[in-house]
Amino acid sequence: MTSSTYAATAFAEHIGVSKTSVNHYVSILEEQGYKVSRNARQHREFTDKDIEIVKALITLNKKRGIKLKEAAQLVMAPGFEVDTVANQFDPLTPQIIDPTKYDDLARSMELLATHVYGIEQQNAQLIELIQAQRTQNDLLMDQNNTLKQELGSMMNHLLQKANEPAALPTRQLDRVEQQNSAIMNALNRINTQQHEQQLNDYEAQKKEKQTGLFAKLLKK
Repeated sequence: MTSSTYAATAFAEHIGVSKTSVNHYVSILEEQGYKVSRNARQHREFTDKDIEIVKALITLNKKRGIKLKEAAQLVMAPGFEVDTVANQFDPLTPQIIDPTKYDDLARSMELLATHVYGIEQQNAQLIELIQAQRTQNDLLMDQNNTLKQELGSMMNHLLQKANEPAALPTRQLDRVEQQNSAIMNALNRINTQQHEQQLNDYEAQKKEKQTGLFAKLLKK
């Protein structure tokens, strides 16, 4: 059976690409040793075999992501099944992307963004809490300083009274001073414990929310 021959224009139309693209593909094949027949005017004359070779080259490049030079080397390699690859050729069919397959990812990203916003809000609340705690600590320090001043004034008063006949015994003055010191230490401990407890409660809530979020994300 006689094989049909095609000029460059008809060959390009038969494959479904431009004439310029045909010349480009054939030039790459010829660099790898492929031979295309030429007429008396030295114009290329393509055959049905050339159609299969060029289709295979385009398929390897477009559908399998192989560079043209490497694809040409594969096509020219011994034992290469040209027909199997060329039958997969479909240059005019655009790649259709199903947007629904990204719905889960979009929902996960939206959930993550919501969670990040929630963390930012919690951080802002924590900063406000820390600032409020600092203000409270400053007030307590002022109260402690006031108590110290009052205690100092009381001690001075008691010392002055000690020189009087009806002064309180020295042992009783020491007991009063120890009691006041114990009261101030207890106040400081209470303030510190309250601050630590508030921070621990916040960290526990934050960790629980993060664990719940990532558990939801993993279920997706």
